[in-house]
Amino acid sequence: MKNLFMDTNIWLSLYTLSDDNLAQFGKLEEMLGKSVNLIVPQQVRDELFRNREGKLKEALDLFQFKAPLYPVFTQGYEEYATISQSIKEASKQFNAWKSKIQTDIKTYSLPADHTIEKLLKKVTILPCNSYVDNAYFRYRIGNPPGKDNKYGDAINWECLLSSIPDGEDLFFISSDQDYRSALESNDMNPFLVEEWSTKKQSSIHFYTRLVHFLNEHIKEIEIQSENEKNQLISQLLQSYNFSQTHYLISLLCNYSNWTKVQIEALCSAFITNSQVYWIREDPDVASFFTDILSKVDYPTLEDGYTKQAWEVYFLTPKEITREDAKADEADALEEYYRQSSS
Repeated sequence: MKNLFMDTNIWLSLYTLSDDNLAQFGKLEEMLGKSVNLIVPQQVRDELFRNREGKLKEALDLFQFKAPLYPVFTQGYEEYATISQSIKEASKQFNAWKSKIQTDIKTYSLPADHTIEKLLKKVTILPCNSYVDNAYFRYRIGNPPGKDNKYGDAINWECLLSSIPDGEDLFFISSDQDYRSALESNDMNPFLVEEWSTKKQSSIHFYTRLVHFLNEHIKEIEIQSENEKNQLISQLLQSYNFSQTHYLISLLCNYSNWTKVQIEALCSAFITNSQVYWIREDPDVASFFTDILSKVDYPTLEDGYTKQAWEVYFLTPKEITREDAKADEADALEEYYRQSSS
């Protein structure tokens, strides 16, 4: 499990003209609690919501649709009428879109708001009040991070020093100059690196953007995630009581992007293990399997556990009887022709 800290500016990048995007934060959400332990001090959470409107205003000021000016000599071309009319229509659509966005801003309904909300719901916000005095002291004696008589970054740093267990590495993402080396902008301030190493007996890994962290670790994390999924499937195949089944289903619900092989193995547990099959109508079990099975293409399924599980949930008893009758009829005909030819 990797301890990860994202500075406020990384969170706020969702409200600015940055290269970070919702898909990257979506990838991070899938990792939380499985391969990534996201550390969120209360200071970061407060800064995020305190600065949201300011960042949105800066972005909206640049989010403009400007029609071109048409010199008189351009109006004699046949393209003038077509293009100017198209631009007028595009301008109307843009203004309607922007109006919708502005409404969503007021109601905290932006896609970025939903992404942030989902991330914050999956983590424990760390209180910071007890670190204020230490942060103020380090700032007053000149130790980084901090500037302009503000020591919010120092509060976050003191919180991290106190909260991360000794011996555990920290993966640190920030675009703030307060944390960077004066000589190498992609490196962390050597004073902070040394302090972390001395006090925590571990390493700190510095990134300026979330995508850099993901690119470096996504393959490793995906492999780890796949191994964990396969282990849980194996345990479900051997589940020995209803309680364990419910527990394993709750863990499996944290994963997505199942392969065909994994779906077949899950359905094998469903069909062959009575401790799964007998509670197939329990809400958690039914929700888990129907969600997975609803995404498979039934007509293309070969005979196997996935097909059987799909039929249990999505064919009515009448349909199942009819399908069985067709199968019995086909078997009977086959036997008749076999006997006739012998």
